[in-house]
Amino acid sequence: MAANAIDTTTFNRISNKLLPVFIGKLLPILFLTIIMVLYSRKLSYYDYGQFQTIWIYCNIISVIISFGLSSIILSTAFNYFTGFIKSNWRILSLLYAFGSLITFAIFYFTTNHFSSYTKLLLIAFIFFQGLCTLTDTLLIKNNLLKIYLWINFVYTLLFFSIHLYFFYQSFVLNQLITGIICLSVFKAAFIFVVAKNNTSPVSLLAPANFIGNWVFIGLNEIAGIIAKWLDKIFLLYLLSPAAFAVFFNGAFEIPLFGILISTMEYIMLTNISADVSNKIAAKNIFNESFKILSLIAFPLFFFLLTMHAEAFAIIFKNKYSASIPVFLISIFIIPMRITHYGVILQCYGQSKKIAFGSVMDIGFSLLLMFILYPLMGTPGVALAIVVSTYLQAGYYLWQSASLMKISIRALVPGFFLLKLMMSLAAVYGVLYYVKQYFSSATSLIVVFILTGIIISIGLIFYWKSNRQY
Repeated sequence: MAANAIDTTTFNRISNKLLPVFIGKLLPILFLTIIMVLYSRKLSYYDYGQFQTIWIYCNIISVIISFGLSSIILSTAFNYFTGFIKSNWRILSLLYAFGSLITFAIFYFTTNHFSSYTKLLLIAFIFFQGLCTLTDTLLIKNNLLKIYLWINFVYTLLFFSIHLYFFYQSFVLNQLITGIICLSVFKAAFIFVVAKNNTSPVSLLAPANFIGNWVFIGLNEIAGIIAKWLDKIFLLYLLSPAAFAVFFNGAFEIPLFGILISTMEYIMLTNISADVSNKIAAKNIFNESFKILSLIAFPLFFFLLTMHAEAFAIIFKNKYSASIPVFLISIFIIPMRITHYGVILQCYGQSKKIAFGSVMDIGFSLLLMFILYPLMGTPGVALAIVVSTYLQAGYYLWQSASLMKISIRALVPGFFLLKLMMSLAAVYGVLYYVKQYFSSATSLIVVFILTGIIISIGLIFYWKSNRQY
C-alpha cells in the first residue's frame, strides 16, 4: 500500500486541514447514525419511516435554497466575494428570498406525509440547518479550524442529548424538531459572530465569469442532491412507510464516505482556488485525494461485503434482514467514493459541464429505475443508482483530463488503486473463509478491529512516505 512521494507543499496543503475538517463534519453524522440504529430498533416501521423522511427533505431542500452559496464561498477569493455581496446584497436577498419561498411552498402543498403544523416546523428546521452549514463554511474559509471543531463538538453533544431524551421518553416528532431548531439557531448565531470578527481576506484577482459560475454551481448542487436521493424520492410515493423503512436501511449510505468526500472537497476547493494558475499543483492534489480516501474506503467496502449478514443480525436484531439484498447492491458505490470528481472543473469555471454531468446522472438513474424496478423490485432501484454513479464519475474524469490537457491516467493513480484493491480482496477472502468457525458476534468484532488496523497502517504508512522532515 505504499504511496509515491509527492512534494511537501502539496502534501501539507492536504494534511494540515484534513483532520480538523473531517472530525468537525464526522461528529454530528456519526451520532446521527447511532441515533438511526437506536430509533430503528425501538420505533415502529411507520414512525421510523417518518423520522428518516425528515432528513430526506432537509438534505434536498437545504441545498435548493442555498443554491451553491457554500461552494462559491470556498472556491472564490474571499475579499472579492464579500465585495460582491456588499455591492449586490439587495438583489441577492430578493433572489434567495423568492427562491426559498417558492421551494417551501412547493414542499408544503405537495407533501402528504405530515400535518400542516409539522410542515411549518420542518420549514423552520430546514432553514436553520442550512444557515448552520453556511456559518460552518465561513469558519473553514477563514481557517478557524479549532473554533470550528469545538463548536461542532458541543453542538453534537447537545444534538445527541435531544435525541436520547426522546428515545427514553415517548417519541414526539414535533417536539424533537422544535428542540433541534432551537439548537441550530444558537449555533448559527454564535458562529456568525466569531467568523465576522476573525475574517482574514486574501488579495486575489476577481474570477472570470463569476456570476455564471455561481449559477451553474447552484444548479449542479441541486441536480446532485436530487441524484443522490433519487431512489428514495422515487419510492417515497410508491411504498408504504413500513416498506420504505426497509428499503431506506438497505440503501442507506454509510455517512462516513459522504463526510470524507465533503471534507476532501472543501480542502481541494480551498487549495486549488488559491492558485488556479498552478495546474501541476491542482493535478497533484486531485491525484493524492484518490490515495488518501481509498485507504479508508476500500477496506470498509470489503468489510461490509464480508460481514453484511452479521452486521444486520446484530445491529438491527434481525429486524431489517429484508434490507440486505438492497444493501449488497448499494455498497458497490463505495469504491467510487474516493474523491470529489468535479472539483477541477469547478475551480476552473467549468460548472456548466458539472451541471450537465448531474443532469445526465439523473436521466440515466430514472431510465434504469423504470426498467429495473419492474424486473427486480427495490434492488433494481439501488442498482440504477450504482450504475449511473459510475457513468457520472467517468464523465467528470474525461472532462477534467481534457481541461488539464493530460490523460486520465495522470489524474488517477490507477496502479496504486488496483494494487490496493487486489491486496485487500486477498485478505478479506481469507477472513470470509475463516469467519465460519466463529460466532457472528465474535467474527464481526474481530474483522471490524482488523479493518481498523488495516486502515490505520495504510494511512500511517502513506503519511510517513510523504512527510519530509
